[in-house]
Amino acid sequence: MEFAEIVDRHRDALVNYLTHLTRCRQRAEDLAQEAFVRLYRSMQASREVEQVGPYLYRIATNLAVSAVRRERRWRLLTPRLAVAAERTVPAPDAGLVSGEIERQVTAALEALPLKFRAPLVLYEMEEWSYEDIARALDCRLGTIKSRIARARELLRRQLAPWWTGGNHERQRAAGVAAGPTAGKGIVSLHI
Repeated sequence: MEFAEIVDRHRDALVNYLTHLTRCRQRAEDLAQEAFVRLYRSMQASREVEQVGPYLYRIATNLAVSAVRRERRWRLLTPRLAVAAERTVPAPDAGLVSGEIERQVTAALEALPLKFRAPLVLYEMEEWSYEDIARALDCRLGTIKSRIARARELLRRQLAPWWTGGNHERQRAAGVAAGPTAGKGIVSLHI
């Protein structure tokens, strides 16, 4: 398979994945381009086509993690110059949910730490297998499963007050748990 075919095959999904991680479509496109450049430089004739996808996503995830770290350092070093992170329009595939639900779920997903968000996005949105995610993120299979489970639980906790009509800010400030129906499976969130 030629490199142009690899780019055509993975470009859109990779940019969407990186958009979910970075919250910025432009940054995602830049990172995807850099990931393809690094893939091209490191490609070996013996690499099988099935292995290219996970390897490419590992490169892209590492680039995203580095970009997030760099951004944090800049914010710490130049607090007077720090500007709130750029917010962009959600990715085109985010049209599956609408209005307030979309804003709440997107905000909850963005609040997840990157180590939980990356495997969850790959599994739920990109429909990757646990094995492919483990290879792409260079983690054990059990680690991937537990991170996805933990990400779902964090999302559930964050969204429970909203789903049940509670005032999330008031409950958090008072240290009160979500209402009695929050954990009873009234709403099941599968991203």
